[in-house]
Amino acid sequence: MKQQVLIIDGVTYDITDFLCKHPGGEDMLMLGVDRDATIMFYSYHRNIDFVKEVLKKLPVVKREENPPANSINTTFYQEIKARVNTYFTNTKQSSRGNSFMYIKSMVLIMLTALFYYLCILRGYWLLCPVLGWLMAMNGLAIQHDANHGAFSKSYYLNRLAGFVDDLIGGSSLIWRHQHVIIHHAYPNHHTLDGDTFAKFPMIRLNPKLPVKSYLQFQWFYAPIILYSLMGIFYTFEDCMAYFTGKYLFQKLQPFRKYDHIIFWIGKLLHYSLFLGVPIYLYGWWGIGLYYLNFELFGSNMLASLFAVSHNTQVTAYNMPVDYDWAKSQIHTSANWSVNSEFWWLVSGGLNYQIEHHLFPGVCHIHYPAISKIVQEVCNEYNLHYNAYPTFTDIYKDHIRTLHKLGNWVQ
Repeated sequence: MKQQVLIIDGVTYDITDFLCKHPGGEDMLMLGVDRDATIMFYSYHRNIDFVKEVLKKLPVVKREENPPANSINTTFYQEIKARVNTYFTNTKQSSRGNSFMYIKSMVLIMLTALFYYLCILRGYWLLCPVLGWLMAMNGLAIQHDANHGAFSKSYYLNRLAGFVDDLIGGSSLIWRHQHVIIHHAYPNHHTLDGDTFAKFPMIRLNPKLPVKSYLQFQWFYAPIILYSLMGIFYTFEDCMAYFTGKYLFQKLQPFRKYDHIIFWIGKLLHYSLFLGVPIYLYGWWGIGLYYLNFELFGSNMLASLFAVSHNTQVTAYNMPVDYDWAKSQIHTSANWSVNSEFWWLVSGGLNYQIEHHLFPGVCHIHYPAISKIVQEVCNEYNLHYNAYPTFTDIYKDHIRTLHKLGNWVQ
């Protein structure tokens, strides 16, 4: 195998032989190949002292004489991690998924299969929006955790649950680059977070992007039209990234044989099941009455739940890259409906956006408990903790933010 290296704190390590031994599996470690993986290293490991001992055993390729300053392993982040570690120790729980997570996921998958049967095979096209919402929930509540390595301790269960993204139309391979690497490192940064500029000039989600005259209407057309089409956009973006070897500015990891296999099996299964079967059964009406019916509704739900958590009037934009990383995650994220078990289940814990960004490797079933710890530390450090009482509140503020960004000249 070709030598695989990654960089942490200015030190380049050879991880070729460690890939198959990594406790979290190869997928997460491969994301760091040929790039600086410092942020991933610290944000995915709560017991830093332990993993640094493991790091010392890896072959060193080279060391930078003047490594960049570490803005993530700060006193603030260490304090939050220490208290969260105490919580898991005291409760004797794994930070990954448990039986509740597995049962919930199986119920969701069975419901999706049932509505696929009713909508596509039995022809009840009026139920297609429900199928779309269920598919979106699979993306929010199953694949999201899995492709963060948080669904299970088992690499194979994570891989299997992560394939849900491929089935609903995405690509687990490309998603890990787009979301885990590009988005999570510097949310709301106008050049480093792809989520904030990838759809420009159709939508302006950052005050440092240029203003266009038509964007004054984005508060109206984006939530209705663009959010509904993003699922279809992502499919083409996946293919472009696959063929070009990069997503936006980020080079993709070296592809393994099964990366190619999973990518194309996923695309084949998705389009066969969700486009081919409707066309075969109902002719060209299968596209409009069935495929677009569930695709547009599901996409709108998925895009809306992701968009509101970072684009409000209380979330910060363009934080300096050398600012305290954990504090930056809190400034650029907003929670909502944290007292609602319904939204916690439906959104896959994304209503606890702050906790998710601080602990992306922790399964969302633990976020309600962790959020109390994070709020505690924020209060002690006099750091504002962004939270909205309900989804309606944050969604309204998101619309106001779209209106403001559509007219805001910096």
